[in-house]
Amino acid sequence: MEVGARANVLTAGCRLNQAESDALRARLIQLGFGLVGDVRTADFCFVNTCTVTAAADRSSIQLIRRACQPVPRPRVVVLGCLAERAPARVWSIPGVAEVWDNARKQAEIACVCPEPRRSRAFLKVQDGCNRECGYCVVGRLRGRPVSVPTKVVCHQFEQLLARGFQEVVLTGLNLGLYQDDDGTDLAGLVRMMFVQAGRRPVRIRLGSLEPDTVSRAILDLVSDQRMAPHFHLALQSGDDGVLARMERRYDSQAFAALVAELRRVRPDANIGFDVIVGLPAESEVSFSRTVALIDRLAPGYLHVFSYSARPGTPAAGMADVPAAGERRARARLLRERSVRFRQEYSSRFVGTVRSAVVESCATALTDNYLRVALDPLSATEPRRMVDMMIVLESGRLVGQPVTGRPSHDCAGAVGYSKTNTVKEVA
Repeated sequence: MEVGARANVLTAGCRLNQAESDALRARLIQLGFGLVGDVRTADFCFVNTCTVTAAADRSSIQLIRRACQPVPRPRVVVLGCLAERAPARVWSIPGVAEVWDNARKQAEIACVCPEPRRSRAFLKVQDGCNRECGYCVVGRLRGRPVSVPTKVVCHQFEQLLARGFQEVVLTGLNLGLYQDDDGTDLAGLVRMMFVQAGRRPVRIRLGSLEPDTVSRAILDLVSDQRMAPHFHLALQSGDDGVLARMERRYDSQAFAALVAELRRVRPDANIGFDVIVGLPAESEVSFSRTVALIDRLAPGYLHVFSYSARPGTPAAGMADVPAAGERRARARLLRERSVRFRQEYSSRFVGTVRSAVVESCATALTDNYLRVALDPLSATEPRRMVDMMIVLESGRLVGQPVTGRPSHDCAGAVGYSKTNTVKEVA
């Protein structure tokens, strides 16, 4: 490596991938790299890939090709789950110089405090999964559950607070499986972080949760105002037969009971669902059950995925998969519902004051996961939590700060950006 070499990091996929890319940036800084935001000015480009769906494969390959386009070409290093699952496919792309498997990636970023590129810090505390759901390949690629020791998490948390981050999003492949060697579970970890923060302003947001891992101890924490009232639950299907065939560890009744309990404890909570349409054996009747359950529970939003067979999973060998056109139609129907759910949920908070983290001169994100537009002249410093009155202007949510010191100079501010990402993540 040349002294002062410039590095760029491109990322596809979820919050966990984003957190790992942030840790990789920190590692590169430790090694003496300078970070740049444009692959055309980079000497090295690291592409962190995803393979959760066929669409994720395509997005990852597009990023790799983008990294290999500039002339002169940077040294392109590909890592992540696509590199783990299909290294030959990655090597076939002209210009790829290195391919790291997941073991190499984890060795490089172990115990490294992330270098976030947004106003909310994503902190990886867990990896791996032992659920072996019939359709999912990622747990098979990342291995058995592993939790970051509480001492390491708390040390990194302290560093993030010292850098001015006031919201930290805990991430993991199956976050609810967090379990340190000393027996500390996810709820225990969050309690430790609250004690560590003391009187400093801080908000903890939990990443996506598997319904069967939401313990009573986690539910007991939900009422704490330092916990973001936002929960993203992996429903996947509302049909018990499909859930059983995909080896999910809950049924529709248990899922509905969990949502009801979250709302009982935090009536203002924004609860979103992951849903997969077109899973094997999802008939029209099965899908109608999913729609009926979703309509009854009225989530704040949906993340909708169309099923695609993942090599090496039991579902990949199942024949009774709905046709591609039917999968697209079902996904479209649920996405249309998601628009309505978002509007109905957000309308409840027009005229109310919510705590929000300023992302940039243009946007802020409330504690209950509403993105609001900001008047640049009234925007405060990115990373700060500010109380905001939510108003509706020309059909969009706008946040009007009611406390905090205004900052009219946002030049160079570290705020929310979609640069170098494939899709927006929570």
